Amino acid sequence: MSVVTKPWGYYEDYFRTDDVVFKKIVITPGQSISYQMHHRREEFWYIVSGEGKMKINGAIWYAKPKQYFHIKKNSAHQMINDGTEDIVAYEMQFGFCSEDDLMRIEDQYGRS
Repeated sequence: MSVVTKPWGYYEDYFRTDDVVFKKIVITPGQSISYQMHHRREEFWYIVSGEGKMKINGAIWYAKPKQYFHIKKNSAHQMINDGTEDIVAYEMQFGFCSEDDLMRIEDQYGRS
């Protein structure tokens, strides 16, 4: 398993092939992933612990443990941790699972 550090926290791959990925994502308080989309894959997010918000195509849902979100191809999405503890989520990807399949729409860290 490999751990990848990001400005918002980190992710850890548990399983990775060209068409399926299973990973743990940890988002620290006050941080968020980019508002982004993927053209060639779908994602399912399952919230394990922590609370925050999930933004999908402009709509915002509260995210709390035992909730899951289905993010379809070409859907803009962002997990926001506005809580006081880490958000821990499992993400499963299906389709063309490359970290290069990423289009950032907004990014608080100045990444493109």
